[in-house]
Amino acid sequence: MENLKGWKFPIQVDENTGKIATIEDNQNIRQSIKLILGTQRYERKIFSNFGTDLRVFMFEIVDPGFISTLKSTISSSLKTWESHIQDMNISIRASTGPLSTVESIIDYITDIEPTQERVSTRIDSNDTQ
Repeated sequence: MENLKGWKFPIQVDENTGKIATIEDNQNIRQSIKLILGTQRYERKIFSNFGTDLRVFMFEIVDPGFISTLKSTISSSLKTWESHIQDMNISIRASTGPLSTVESIIDYITDIEPTQERVSTRIDSNDTQ
């Protein structure tokens, strides 16, 4: 089993060591997925392609084409930026009516600890996490 370690976000100091707090293994991957989904492409100057284009889906008509494109966008971004995901299934829940709420549910297995994990994200004008 590979040991994967990274900074905990938001960045904070570990009270016991006085160093930057870290997380490991599947927690690190979960956090990475949330960062990828929460970062708009071209938002970062150095890695301008990092993230997803989830905000472009706001205010769109929720239909089968919308759902298919959304799934494809999420899948492509996660495959590009998180290499530890081995198996992934993305499902979309959408409410009906004039103000739809769209939520993506990502079930995945990693090459670090082969257990089923889940991350969900809501797409609306206030928040993408």
